[in-house]
Amino acid sequence: MKRARTRLLALLGACAVALGVAGQAQALSFSAHGYYRLFVDWSLDLDTQTPSNIAQGKQLGNDRFGNILFGQQRFRIEPVLKINDNISIHSQIDMLDDVIFGTNDVESLTVFNPVTGTITLPGGAGAFGVTGPAAGDIVTGGGGSLNVRRLYVDILTPIGKFRVGRQPSNWGLGIFQNDGNGMYAKFGDTFDRFLYLGKYDFADSSSLAFAFLADFVFNDQQDPTIGLLEDEIGTVSNGTYQLTAALVYKRQDWEIGTYSGVRLRGGTGQREGIAFDANGNAVPGAIDGDTRAFFFDLYGKYEKGPYRVAAEYVFLGGTIGSDVCVNAISVPAGFTNPLPNPVCLDGSNDLQVHLGALEASGKYDFGGEWKFIAGMATGDSSPLSSRITQFGFRPDYEVALMLFNMPLGTSPAIQVNGETKLGNKPLTSNRVNNAIYVGGTYLHTFDISNAIPQAQYFKAGIHLLTAWAPSRVFDIDFAEITGIAGLPRVVNNSRWYGLETDIILEAKFFDHLIWNITGGIFLPGGVFDIKNDDFANGVLDGNPINAIQFDGASPAYAVRSTLFIEF
Repeated sequence: MKRARTRLLALLGACAVALGVAGQAQALSFSAHGYYRLFVDWSLDLDTQTPSNIAQGKQLGNDRFGNILFGQQRFRIEPVLKINDNISIHSQIDMLDDVIFGTNDVESLTVFNPVTGTITLPGGAGAFGVTGPAAGDIVTGGGGSLNVRRLYVDILTPIGKFRVGRQPSNWGLGIFQNDGNGMYAKFGDTFDRFLYLGKYDFADSSSLAFAFLADFVFNDQQDPTIGLLEDEIGTVSNGTYQLTAALVYKRQDWEIGTYSGVRLRGGTGQREGIAFDANGNAVPGAIDGDTRAFFFDLYGKYEKGPYRVAAEYVFLGGTIGSDVCVNAISVPAGFTNPLPNPVCLDGSNDLQVHLGALEASGKYDFGGEWKFIAGMATGDSSPLSSRITQFGFRPDYEVALMLFNMPLGTSPAIQVNGETKLGNKPLTSNRVNNAIYVGGTYLHTFDISNAIPQAQYFKAGIHLLTAWAPSRVFDIDFAEITGIAGLPRVVNNSRWYGLETDIILEAKFFDHLIWNITGGIFLPGGVFDIKNDDFANGVLDGNPINAIQFDGASPAYAVRSTLFIEF
């Protein structure tokens, strides 16, 4: 009897707990939005060179490839668990995160900032945005991937909202902070962040929003309960962190705001083994210097009726530990090596960058819509300038199908006794960099629901873009770099990037499915024609180092098909 009573009490207790949990669970709400996206990309001659039958490495031409065709997909889901009216947990999970068809690995979505040609600022001290981490293969040896890109909690209090965790970062037009949540975006800025957001409403219906942010950008730390202090522990000062404040004043038709802060990192003061000679051997590299940088971002928007105008301006200043080197050149035996070791910056360089973008658009009831875009990003033609003035937009801010979205062109190659040693890299990166650009788009929407009942709309239009370089994209004087007279200087023929024309077709079906096909032709300008500024034929008698004379740049072509299903 006593045992039966004990069992009954245990059962009632379990039921009470279950009812309590069920009652608590009723206060929860769960939702999940997202999309499935399939890209198929084809391009021809992105190096702006026509194919050659001359073997690479001994050639006087410079073509590197012709056709490129690949497909990639992403399934993104964004679960939200609402605990109550004050607490909610948000996440972003990607499956097969832009994995190229025929492969299983997910590469880290990291893009650095070109200084000139193939010279880049390193991610730790240079990048002002953090792209999503590498996914990692959940099945050993292949099969798939799962990328938990973001996870954070929102806490709503009487004094404002607190957001803590790994979260997206976006501001203004997205040229400096871009969350990558657009239909075509591949990257997206993500920070481990503490954020506070408040708002004050005025009596005239205007409002002032304010935010304070603390970001942990790049850190090499360990939990001693996991790492057991067995390895060398980096100091907090050698990690990068960022402190930011934001203000937005908003009225009915317009708003203006600023996003400003500092980025700090303490360098070791030691030379880092990040430079390599032409044989791939590590040699003492640039000094790991301090970063004491600041940024100021001003954004404004006016929107009324069918018209919208928005602009953003960014200034980056301070000092940065750049770790930039120009690699050594190996030469055959019997010749004096003009650059036996890498030439490096000193690890503490001034940063002075200007970025800006303007967008104006209109949309009308008859189905027409237009958009005008313009922008600028300062550049630097010298790889070893003591003042760094080139940085670039975030890569998810697209201005065209190819230009500043796909790497284009071929950098000047250097031959040593007829063998290519350096060069043959893209001249432009996948972001707006060292450019002044203007462009325009016109789209017309057609109602095709009578002909195709499952269709919502069909759009057709054209996009034009042209750009110029404020500084020469490439200006390498080997005599100046090495201190040895008589070496070549290679430069761009002009500062005009060229003209791109894109044709856009887009339709929406079944309420959720969008299919976009965009095809374009890029007519390259003088930026992609490389010449030796000192020698007519690029051949130096008695010297093993020669600048390869390039063919004139040829048009590039591309087509992108995007299947987008949102839910």
